[in-house]
Amino acid sequence: MVSAPRATLSRHRATRLALLNAFTAGAGLGYLAREYREVVVANPAVIGLALLLLFGFGCLIRAVARALRRAGSRVDAIFAEELGKKPSPRRR
Repeated sequence: MVSAPRATLSRHRATRLALLNAFTAGAGLGYLAREYREVVVANPAVIGLALLLLFGFGCLIRAVARALRRAGSRVDAIFAEELGKKPSPRRR
């Protein structure tokens, strides 16, 4: 039996956790909408604006995470290149 690469397992786990988080947030929002139905109906513009800001904040976090991941891979490449050029510290 061939085992899956470690990156695939962590990506699969991250996907499962993201889906669980989305379900939990949806259930919580559904509960709040049910409990505060009058407030939701009375203030649709404020709720729409809040959802738009929340979506924008999510996109911003995603962009920052991608930039940090890209920068980390560049640093790793630089380290790998520099470490490959150095002579061995052991005497021959």
